[in-house]
Amino acid sequence: MQSPDDVLDTGALPNPLTDAQLLAGYARVDELVYLSLGETWTPPAPGLVEALSKVPAYAHGYTLAPYGLPALRRALRAYIARTHDLPSAGTYDVAVSQAGTRAAMSDFAQLFHARHGARCTALVPDPGWDYVGILASLPFDIRQYSVTAERGWQPDPDELVRAMAPGTLLVLNPQHNPTGAEWSPQITARLIEAAFERETAILIDDAYFALHAPGRAPTNALRVLVDRAAHACAPLWLAVRTLGKQFRCNGWGIGALTAHPDTLAGLVDVAHRRSYGTAIPLQAAMAEWLPAPEADSYLDQLRHHYASNRSRVARRLTDDLGFPHDAVHAGTCTSYMRFRVPPRFVQGDDEEAYRRACLEAGVLPGRGSMTTPLRRPGSSDRIAYVRIHLGHSSDVLDRAIERLHRAGLGW
Repeated sequence: MQSPDDVLDTGALPNPLTDAQLLAGYARVDELVYLSLGETWTPPAPGLVEALSKVPAYAHGYTLAPYGLPALRRALRAYIARTHDLPSAGTYDVAVSQAGTRAAMSDFAQLFHARHGARCTALVPDPGWDYVGILASLPFDIRQYSVTAERGWQPDPDELVRAMAPGTLLVLNPQHNPTGAEWSPQITARLIEAAFERETAILIDDAYFALHAPGRAPTNALRVLVDRAAHACAPLWLAVRTLGKQFRCNGWGIGALTAHPDTLAGLVDVAHRRSYGTAIPLQAAMAEWLPAPEADSYLDQLRHHYASNRSRVARRLTDDLGFPHDAVHAGTCTSYMRFRVPPRFVQGDDEEAYRRACLEAGVLPGRGSMTTPLRRPGSSDRIAYVRIHLGHSSDVLDRAIERLHRAGLGW
């Protein structure tokens, strides 16, 4: 792991992050194989680093362009249209997310709530990313919808359609974090169609749209939505796509916001309450890099890297650590995979005892979900999961497996 002095130290100030608290008493952090966060602290794409060295002088100052640096906004609009196969003209536009897509999602939730006034409902996937953390500070009733192994880690359309109504926000994550499952185009299209019919707002989290299986087209929820919006009155909607995941520059906080122009204007109003445009030099570098053929080549290599590590780790978990095949879900997309915690380590539905045991062995996997798991009616199974990031070299991942094996942390 990167030195804690570089990425972890907070001095005398409290650190609310669970991993940071776990690592506070760990004596050998520099030697730890840290698989919890989607980060390796290795350099981003070389061409992106080179572009950063050529940033023009004006990019170090303010801009009067609230939708992002004009050069990047133009490049992003072309990039989103090309990679999502969108019409060049339509009822959408693209802006730059300048402080991370998490902040943009929070702004969208505020905009949605302001338009509805009363207490709203949000439908978020379980397991899932930390959408609850974004929405909890607003008067939202959070309803988690099931994404289960029995359904191949796909949402149940019937469950979701019954919950849709005006004043409801539906969160879709088709390249699903943390399971690595690609939601089917048919299910995704049905959910979007139902949201239009029931006037349910839509938030598409396309964080891992570009990190699909090599040679396979990803489920393209944005294309479905834009096509539907061209022929029907659309509810409020937003699609967010970070560029940090696909170019290994998470700290840049840059991504794409695609929505109806009126929605983008509303988001700018919300964001302007807290800050002006930020990360302008980084936006200038991304504007130079994004249209280059090397960007596509780099991304293709990254997809193959994840696919190779995915199959390698899955094979070693079953062959070397004795995990049953149905306890390992390798997935096909994102930068993660999950596996079940050996039952003897499960306390309730909690994976933390296993994570602590792994930490003692010099490996820290991530929590199986950033949401609190739902209690399934009638279920007495003691099931918990951990998640691992596949961005490291195969040597590092092999080292992690070997440490778990020596410590008796297999099935």
